[in-house]
Amino acid sequence: MARRGQRSPGGRVRKRAVLGVSLVLAGIALLVPVERGVTVSQDVIDPEGSSPVPVHVYIPADAPASPGSGVPGVVVAHGFAGSARLMHSWSLALAHAGFTVVTPDLPGHGGSSVPLRGPDSLSTAIDAAVTHLLALPDVDAERIALLGHSMGSGAVLARGISRPDAFRAVVAVSPTDAAVDEDVPRALLLIAGANEARFVANAESLLERAGGVRGEPGAPDGRRLDIIPRVEHVSILFSRTAQEASVDWIASALGHVPSGRAPIGPLAGWTAFAVGLLVLWQTLAAPMTTPSEGPKRRRGAWAALLAGGVAATASLVIVVRSVDVPALFGMLVAGEVGLWFLMVGAVWLRFGVRPAPPDVRDAGWLLLATAVLVLLGGSAGLAWAPWWLPTVRLGPALLLMVCMLPFSIAAATMLHGRRGRAALGTWAGSAAVVAVTLGATALVVPGLGFLLLVLPLLPVILAATSVIAVGVDRPWATGVAGAVFIGWLLAMLFPLA
Repeated sequence: MARRGQRSPGGRVRKRAVLGVSLVLAGIALLVPVERGVTVSQDVIDPEGSSPVPVHVYIPADAPASPGSGVPGVVVAHGFAGSARLMHSWSLALAHAGFTVVTPDLPGHGGSSVPLRGPDSLSTAIDAAVTHLLALPDVDAERIALLGHSMGSGAVLARGISRPDAFRAVVAVSPTDAAVDEDVPRALLLIAGANEARFVANAESLLERAGGVRGEPGAPDGRRLDIIPRVEHVSILFSRTAQEASVDWIASALGHVPSGRAPIGPLAGWTAFAVGLLVLWQTLAAPMTTPSEGPKRRRGAWAALLAGGVAATASLVIVVRSVDVPALFGMLVAGEVGLWFLMVGAVWLRFGVRPAPPDVRDAGWLLLATAVLVLLGGSAGLAWAPWWLPTVRLGPALLLMVCMLPFSIAAATMLHGRRGRAALGTWAGSAAVVAVTLGATALVVPGLGFLLLVLPLLPVILAATSVIAVGVDRPWATGVAGAVFIGWLLAMLFPLA
């Protein structure tokens, strides 16, 4: 019985359980209304002479019913390692404002089953999406705009430059380079995050070559640059300020009065759901487990992790010169990342930490932990991630899971027996070492520079797998589950080679 002034363990558990359930319900409540008033569907278009293009189509419910009053349309293009689903928040913002939207999975990305093959393949996919948009009921062919993020910005800028009469506005978010000038594309809006200096510089260069700021918002000769505070290359996709700037600009260019605003974005709902799910796991699973025998930790466990990162970076510099890693894995970037983690994990396990041998109870906990992580990832499909992989990605996913095993098991072993601040410090320390050494890898290994843009996501991913491991104290079960989760995530994100 707890003394007066002390919290009883049962009371703390009940409070955490209530918090977890409340967050899950709040997440569901936020997710349910985001598509209300908009019909969202998926299709695969098969343009003559080119590969199939998966598309997401957003049709506002208040679209005019009569052919005489057409609906303005927008094609939205994602960036490298993105997908139509990653642009879900932005596409919904446009659709709630009254635009019909088509968002393709560009070659090599999302549900696409064909490799990424350079700018021409992107242009072909954009053209196919435009053709599909124009074939939808009530869409006004005279009022079409393009919007693209990062790699997708280059694709829409190229189409806006080559076909200025077809597109009355172009919005380039986190823009790459393009041959803009004072005349083309029409009604150019550039958007960049204040925390992505490279893309701010790109945008400023484009603006200068396009004739500088001029014209009214959305005017054919209009040019403007909006720098969105407190966001970078990924978070800009979920910035309400950036989304509303694009809606207002495109509406002015297409002579359209926005019919409404999107509710709070799906990312907020999914985040609440995911945090609630992890809180419930910690509340319910940890007290039920029978911990495995304690691991062997050497004094140099942290040094082994750092040495593994350095060794993996040096080794990868050599490996990429003699092995075609993208061909081996069938993916760009993901294979190099997988090999890097494989080498880091091998060193960490050999010289830093070693779990006790697994026993039969690990099988059950492996299934439970994997189920929670799959639910976590699968629910992301409602907000930002094309979680369910097409068949062509399953082989690479399996290879990446195997690559992640040593690191994930070592990370779970480091957390064995640690709670509270000790567990938080272990997660923070390992995430920091991995981020710094993997960032160095991105700088010195050709073709991996993109990793610098997504490194801020790494601590979040490791936090999810760490929460699964803390308190359960079964490194083989939670480590293998974490490897499955991260390997699947890598196979989902990066493009086919």
